Amino acid sequence: MNAADHPLIAPLLAGDRRAVARAISAIENGAPAAETIAAAIAPRLGRAHVVGITGAPGAGKSTLIDALLGELVRRGRTIAVVAVDPSSPLTGGAVLGDRVRMGAHGGHERVFIRSLASRGHLGGVSRTTRRVVDLLDAAGFDTVIVETVGAGQSEVEIVEIADARVVVCPPGLGDEVQAIKAGILEIADLLVVNKADLPAAESTARDLKEMLRLRARPQAAVPVLKTVATRGEGIAALADELQRHAEAAGRGRRLRQRHAPSADETAAVDRAIGSRRSVRRFLPRPVAREVVAQILDVARHAPSGTNTQPWRVYALAGDAKERLCRAAAAAYDRGKQALPQPQYYPQSWFEPYLSRRRKLGWDLYPLLGIPRGDKAAMHAQHRRNDFFFDAPVGLIFTIDRRLERGSLLDYGMFLQNVMLAARARGLDTCPQASWTDVPHVVARELALPENETVVCGMALGYADPDAPEAQLSPEREPVAAFTTWAGFE
Repeated sequence: MNAADHPLIAPLLAGDRRAVARAISAIENGAPAAETIAAAIAPRLGRAHVVGITGAPGAGKSTLIDALLGELVRRGRTIAVVAVDPSSPLTGGAVLGDRVRMGAHGGHERVFIRSLASRGHLGGVSRTTRRVVDLLDAAGFDTVIVETVGAGQSEVEIVEIADARVVVCPPGLGDEVQAIKAGILEIADLLVVNKADLPAAESTARDLKEMLRLRARPQAAVPVLKTVATRGEGIAALADELQRHAEAAGRGRRLRQRHAPSADETAAVDRAIGSRRSVRRFLPRPVAREVVAQILDVARHAPSGTNTQPWRVYALAGDAKERLCRAAAAAYDRGKQALPQPQYYPQSWFEPYLSRRRKLGWDLYPLLGIPRGDKAAMHAQHRRNDFFFDAPVGLIFTIDRRLERGSLLDYGMFLQNVMLAARARGLDTCPQASWTDVPHVVARELALPENETVVCGMALGYADPDAPEAQLSPEREPVAAFTTWAGFE
């Protein structure tokens, strides 16, 4: 069934309350329909302004939300509330205390309230909160409010769910501000001192403003408001600030955050790409099968045309690798090639590729002590390909020979993933076209099916940092040399 054809989708997108409730239940219970619903609503996300309200127990979050509901209803908004409650020790369901405190406006036709059980999930929300928020967004609510459990400093997961984060503080925090400032106070877009009719409210607001001076964000970026939710005081100002935040930061902020990597994540990927090199001498340190499996598990997410996934991998170590290596080296020495293979390199080189190829050899061979023109020494160095340059793991990649050029392009993306996943784990690689010179040996030693042919091999292991060839750093052309720009400002 196409995702859009699911019977819940049309009424859900139309805002039908029963359909919304049933869809939330499917998500909470992990029903098969949950993935179908998620796929169908994905194009409809980003309209609602999602407000996360968190804070210490006793701050009056639920009462504040009830008052805010009244204000937003008066402004003509449609509002959904996701109240994450502690789980019942008997049923595992939500305790529902927050829904009782929101009773004054919970029955309004433009208000929808749903309690979710935390079910032991840390971070102040439940495992399914993010998906439920997406569903309510797609259902057409103008504002979606998420109230966290209220367990204190650990409730920072709301950062990834809400467009705007409101931290509610009770009066009289005093030194507790210092104790929790590294937690939920640090995530605030808006700070609210509720129960502001109590004597300590003014000093608490002052302490919060002082704390903001220590933040990297400017103090003016985080307003500190005082409210008395039971009397509706300060609620209109809170609604105004949320509106200003929506206009400044925009709706769908959570969606941008969901897909935007952190600076550390970006740096890690850049390091893996920038530090990848073809290593030709490895340490004898073994590589566990589990590590190789992890690398291949990451690499399998490479794209391929119509998801054909044309790759097949033979991972070799120990005696299995040595048998293949000895057989390949013997064939290389004989200079025989029994099976025709697609041409890897052009038969006649031309510029600029000829110069680049020659320069690599001229840079590499002196490091190895091989003088120019010493064909015997070059032959011996090339022969080391057949032993995976003494790496502890050898990988042979094959493809169904009936596939065409597009699948080889797909294969290249898979191979790059293998090399980068290896770098992320501190290992190095050397992709090897040389294994296409002995396809008959590979076919015999690995008992390849008749329809499989060799794409390449790859050495995998821990680089020997003291090897002379470790100094080799092939030059790369600058971006300007291979890029044509058009249409950019």
